[in-house]
Amino acid sequence: MTEQLTPLQVDAGWVNLADAASYSHYEPLANAAHRLIAEAQTDRKVYTGIAPFDAEMRGISPGHLAMLIGYSHSGKTLLALHMIRHNTDRRIAWFVPDEPAPLVLTKLACMEHGVSGAELEARLADHDPWGLRVLNETIERYDNLAVFDRSLTPRTMTQGYDEACQHWSADADLVIVDYLELVRVGDSLAAKAEFVKGFGSDRDVPMLVCHQVSRSAGSRGQSMRIDSGNFGGETWATFQIGVSRRKSAIIAELQDLRSRSYRPDSLYERIEQLEHDLEIAQYTVTVNLNKNKRPSGRLVDDIELEMDLDTGVLTPLNGDLPRQYRQGRYASAQAGGLRIVRDER
Repeated sequence: MTEQLTPLQVDAGWVNLADAASYSHYEPLANAAHRLIAEAQTDRKVYTGIAPFDAEMRGISPGHLAMLIGYSHSGKTLLALHMIRHNTDRRIAWFVPDEPAPLVLTKLACMEHGVSGAELEARLADHDPWGLRVLNETIERYDNLAVFDRSLTPRTMTQGYDEACQHWSADADLVIVDYLELVRVGDSLAAKAEFVKGFGSDRDVPMLVCHQVSRSAGSRGQSMRIDSGNFGGETWATFQIGVSRRKSAIIAELQDLRSRSYRPDSLYERIEQLEHDLEIAQYTVTVNLNKNKRPSGRLVDDIELEMDLDTGVLTPLNGDLPRQYRQGRYASAQAGGLRIVRDER
């Protein structure tokens, strides 16, 4: 049903929306104005939890598609979990067929309680009441999260979404698809992206979709750019966030340098520098905003996040060295009998 203009809009000279009701495709520009106003005033936008991104994206609005792209094991799912942790008040439907729901719960519990997965599993195996309490507290905190670890067909997605909304007695605030290649529709990635874009538009819900970049699409470990996906689906995205591991690029360069038969002094110096950089990069994930269709919204260059190797928690570095690297240096210095001032930042 076409919405009527308010008296204020009629006084301003807007065309009544009912005038276009007899058309199948045409609609007056006033319809776009209605949607623009609704988007500006909505409280249903979802934010990433990364301040520079949120300042430029100004939230993922209902009907918008945000893509997370990166190679396998680059941190895409960790970034999705980071967003979930920063939106616990939102109703989120997460379609993740390659990760069973118990694994998702384990990751969230580890992030919330600062414990490694190995320790949590060991304490659960020992019937430790603490482990059960951790699980219960995590379930309560993420009561608005629905995890679907079944096959991603249009039918299962529709049924799962509808059942979640019925459980909540309200529409979802965000749908996450992890990842695009597993959506069983169409013969190409572009067709899959078009489907998930339509899924969100039809339900007026923000969409966050992970896409795994193939090795043929670029140099592994390099920063993601707007064309890194190289699959056509990025054209449907309102936003595209790249996720990469500098660690992978360093390892690739080290392998190349070490394979050379001729090694001048400069090569040894480069290898030594890369080995030092690798000690730091093992704790980092690099993210950037390489597509942003929000009017006046800018792109955001590479941001380094520290990834806690035990819990998976992501923390902005803001120019500092990773805490885990600094703690490792401190421990090494102590073992060697050196006196240094510990950096507690």
